[in-house]
Amino acid sequence: MRIFMTGASGYVGSVVAEKAIQQGHSVVGLARSQASQEKLKKLGATPLAGDLEALDILAKGAADADAVLHLGFVHEFNRPYSELLAIDIAAIRAMAKGIAGSDKPLLMSSGTGVVEPNADGSEVNEDSPLANDPALRQRTTAEQAALELVKDGIRAIVIRLAPYVYGRSGSVFVPFLLQAAVKNGVSPYVGDGSRLTSSADVDAVAQLYLLAMEKGSAGSIYNGTTETNIPLRGLAEAIGKAVGVPARSVSASEAQTLVGPFIAKFIEIENRASNAKAWRELGWNPQAKSGLLADITDGSYREFVAALTKKA
Repeated sequence: MRIFMTGASGYVGSVVAEKAIQQGHSVVGLARSQASQEKLKKLGATPLAGDLEALDILAKGAADADAVLHLGFVHEFNRPYSELLAIDIAAIRAMAKGIAGSDKPLLMSSGTGVVEPNADGSEVNEDSPLANDPALRQRTTAEQAALELVKDGIRAIVIRLAPYVYGRSGSVFVPFLLQAAVKNGVSPYVGDGSRLTSSADVDAVAQLYLLAMEKGSAGSIYNGTTETNIPLRGLAEAIGKAVGVPARSVSASEAQTLVGPFIAKFIEIENRASNAKAWRELGWNPQAKSGLLADITDGSYREFVAALTKKA
C-alpha cells in the first residue's frame, strides 16, 4: 500500500513510517525542511517537499496514495490556537479532495483530553461528553471536519492520543517537563496530585495507526492509551527524580507560570481514556516495554537527561 503522511518526520509519525515500511508499505512523507527530507530518506520513505499550508501539494500527495495518515500539526503555540486549527482543517479538506469517492482511509490525530473526565474517576471512552473547558475541546472542530468526510466517500478515522506518548527518549510533554524542572529547580504538580492521567508507548501507538488504517470503520474514533492510572504527583516525582530536583505541589496559577498555560492543564486535569474499543474492533493489544514513569527514571530518557543536566 502507498501511504501519504504528514508529520512523518515527527516523533510519532517517524515511528509509524518506520513500522509501515517494515510491513511492506511504501511511505511518502510531507517534508517542510531539508532536515526533514533527510530524516525521511534514512527511514526509507520518499519525501515530498511542502508544508501544511501547501494545499495543492497535499491534495496531490493524497490523490497518489492508497491511504492518508495526517499526523502533522503546526506547533507554534505563540499563535492563537484558532489559527493553528484553521490550518489543520484546511489541510484535511485539501487531502480529502484527492481521495473523494474512493473509500480510502484518511486518519487524523487528536487527543484524549477533548472529553470531560468522569466524576467517579472511571475511564472515559470515545462517546463520553466533550470537555467543559473550551480550550481542551477545541481540537474536536478538526475531528468533526475529518469525520464529515465520510459522506464524501472517504473512510475517515480519528485517533485520540494520550497526553503522554512516550518512549525512544522523545515525546512533546515529557522532554518539556524535564527541561522545565531543570530550569525551575522544581517539578510541579497541582493540588495533592492524586488525579490520574494516561500515557501511550510510541511503538504501540504506531501499531494502532496501521491497524486503524487497515481495519477501522468509517467515522470511527479510537483512543490510543497503554496506561490510565498514573498519578500526576507520581509523574512529577519521576520527572524530579530523573533530573535531581524536588517535586512540589503548586497552585494552578503557579503551574502556568512554571510550565506555561497549555502544558499546565495536563499536569492538573484527570485524563483516563479506555483503549477497549481499539482492542475490540481492531485487535490492538499494546505491549509496552515499560511504563511511563519507569521509562523516565530508568529507561529511554536517561541519555536525554544526562545531556540536559550536563548543560545545566
